[in-house]
Amino acid sequence: MKRTIVITGGCGFIGTNISLEAKKRGYNVVVFDSLIRPHTEENAKILKNSGIEIIRGDIRSKEDLARLPKELNGIIHLAANPGIPWSIKWPDFDFETNAQGTINILEHAKKNLTPFIYASTNKIYSEEINLIPVREESTRYSWDFKKINKKRVRKALLEGITEKGINENFPMDSSGNFPHSPYGVSKATGDLYCQEYFHIYGLPTVVNRMSCVYGLYQKGVEDQGWLDWFVRAKINDQPLNIYGDGKQVRDCVFGSDIAELYLLELENINKVQGKVFNIGGGINHTLSLVETIDYLNNKGGKKLKLNHKSWRVADQKIYISDISKVKKNLGWEPKIRVFEGIDKIWNQYKKIS
Repeated sequence: MKRTIVITGGCGFIGTNISLEAKKRGYNVVVFDSLIRPHTEENAKILKNSGIEIIRGDIRSKEDLARLPKELNGIIHLAANPGIPWSIKWPDFDFETNAQGTINILEHAKKNLTPFIYASTNKIYSEEINLIPVREESTRYSWDFKKINKKRVRKALLEGITEKGINENFPMDSSGNFPHSPYGVSKATGDLYCQEYFHIYGLPTVVNRMSCVYGLYQKGVEDQGWLDWFVRAKINDQPLNIYGDGKQVRDCVFGSDIAELYLLELENINKVQGKVFNIGGGINHTLSLVETIDYLNNKGGKKLKLNHKSWRVADQKIYISDISKVKKNLGWEPKIRVFEGIDKIWNQYKKIS
């Protein structure tokens, strides 16, 4: 008998990657999506053509969620408002979607203790990350651990970061001293509720605190999906806004690697239930904005036009995930290197341009 899973927000690019991989592995995949975000209709067609059922609905609506199958082998919860600027402009919508929406789908999972994988975010960590001293180099920032002022940086923070990156012990709460962004707060709420449903109700949950994910089927916008956004700007000769100096560093992980991880977690739920993982490319898959721009400009044609803007609230100069915990528990680590992944996106757009 086929295993049936529901993927909320499954017409987004991460959901599309997971859905297609799950279908390939023999799962019966049901996608639940509002289809309100740009380009999700295009991904919906791809999924339908692959024989994947799509239920159009809003994660905020319990009536819509009641249309989901009753007997499930897993729920992958991706549905969210994913952008910081939108969360600042419409905090009520952001919270209703990311926090209340997560409770709604958790309640659905609780009925039969359906394994539940939650896509959290690195934005649950505050701007306190910027207390770690950085060294400015020609194209990027690097952490400078030798210059840490231990009187200024609290012990809990130091336990959450090593030269491998930021681990799951990094404090979510900065005691009111540093901002998160409304988006970070709403996602942190969902993150904590998933943990509570495991401890209180015995619901087998896994929380993935995601760094920069990019890949095929993505249509990035300025506030979310920056690598895809940069590639399209280069191909279409569109100007780019750069917030800060462009030397910010992120670890990046390709969509196909994420698909492999989420299904691996479902298939090993007894081993990883109740766990929280920081997920990204890790220390070996990092990139700055400047380095990305240089790489794209070297592909020829007109150079990218850049408009430099002020730093954004709660932006982190460096965010690199320490993925040691998930590697230890599941043996997972990214396979696609960053420039290899950018080339895959580039070639995808070149075929249709």
